[in-house]
Amino acid sequence: MTETLNRKQKMTEERKAAFALLAEHWPVAFDTRNPKPLALDTRDRLKAECEAKGLDVEKVARAVFLWVRRPAYQAAMAAGGARYGLDGSVSGELSAEQQTHAAAVSASIKARIKAAEDARRAQRAKENPRPAPSKPAVEGAKPANPRQGKPAQPRRKPANKPQQAQQTKPREDRPLPDTALATALAAVLGRSTSR
Repeated sequence: MTETLNRKQKMTEERKAAFALLAEHWPVAFDTRNPKPLALDTRDRLKAECEAKGLDVEKVARAVFLWVRRPAYQAAMAAGGARYGLDGSVSGELSAEQQTHAAAVSASIKARIKAAEDARRAQRAKENPRPAPSKPAVEGAKPANPRQGKPAQPRRKPANKPQQAQQTKPREDRPLPDTALATALAAVLGRSTSR
């Protein structure tokens, strides 16, 4: 599980760094809040601009690879409309075939994400099983309290008892209140609790 978590963290960090690189140099085209379909000649233009700016072409290509596989980008493609260049200018329209393909890719990505989440949930359930809830013994009765294994009982009002009766020793199966715990600890250590 730790290996999977570390791999997932590495992938997340790689994506963040890649998207930051793209947004730093081309903020209009690579806006993470509002992804836009990229122009068809984006790869060639990016290569030329990377060489002009002295950027690593392979690193930028990997970043774009990650960008276009985002569910949000594929949803923007499936929605249709214009394609945009690196400077944000309109550079053509999406065809119906491209929109259909993007919708299929988007559905595929969502299915993979859901399958991965379900697998993680199943793995967690396997590692940390929860006890099955018990059924009420009598129809119409309240469900059992999972901590005690007994049907839930209505709360009773405490009887009016004299003040001295309430200061009896606490039961061993209940945790002591802080003041009672401190008094008991002081008694065991032979110390006085008054100052």
